[in-house]
Amino acid sequence: MRNFLFYSLFFFPVYSFGQNIDTIKLKSCFGQFVGGVSIYDLNTNKCIRYNPEHCNKRFSPCSTFKIPNTLIGLQSGVIPDTGFVFKYDSIMHPKDSTKLANEPFKHWYQDLSLKMAFKYSCVWDYQELARNVGLKKMKKYVTDLNYGNKDISSGLDSFWLCGSLQISINEQIDFLKRLYLYKLNGITDNNIQAVKDIMLNETTSEYKLYGKTGSGTCVDHKAIGWYVGFIETDSGMKIFAMNVIVNSYADLKNNFQVQLTKKLLKELEIIN
Repeated sequence: MRNFLFYSLFFFPVYSFGQNIDTIKLKSCFGQFVGGVSIYDLNTNKCIRYNPEHCNKRFSPCSTFKIPNTLIGLQSGVIPDTGFVFKYDSIMHPKDSTKLANEPFKHWYQDLSLKMAFKYSCVWDYQELARNVGLKKMKKYVTDLNYGNKDISSGLDSFWLCGSLQISINEQIDFLKRLYLYKLNGITDNNIQAVKDIMLNETTSEYKLYGKTGSGTCVDHKAIGWYVGFIETDSGMKIFAMNVIVNSYADLKNNFQVQLTKKLLKELEIIN
């Protein structure tokens, strides 16, 4: 992110967004796990990063790719509009008792609207979307969006699932900034707005939180957990990207990535 003033939070406390931040507390939010976070303030044109080396390292985007995948689906016409419904195919995707007992997988065995497929992160719905877009168009869209390393060579319906596509926390910030400002190459403002609306996770009297989680066993037999998006408060809009490397999927239960991000936002005094 050229021409932006970056503050490193990894080695010592600094002033950020007007507040004195104790980086020991930020580190304690991650506990035993390695991770990083970057938060860009649209008003001040400044970005803070915790663990900057980690923030610059590329990983599989996992289900955070559902943000560009939804944009691509809408722009290509594969998804006609936000009222689109993915039809559940019980032959291709028979019910699995293990998945039926757990969130969010238990919601996958039914017809899902675009919004619900995004919310519940339904893998096969978005795999179907990618196959319908096709390899040539998908490659062009991912390249035009300048998304991470832009490599979809590992398979049309799996390149974002611990596959060839890789993106860093810093690159997620750049992509989300362009999305928020309606500056994505080849995507209309209407389709960008539709995806922003789908990203809304939580509304309180204090803030609106927009985002997408992602996870996969992609890092040396360990799991990565992502949460990326933006948060709107009285002080303005801030774009965030966070990932954390945990021992297994079990560590990501109970919406762990979202709760960790909110804890970091509290430590940075962005929310109370």
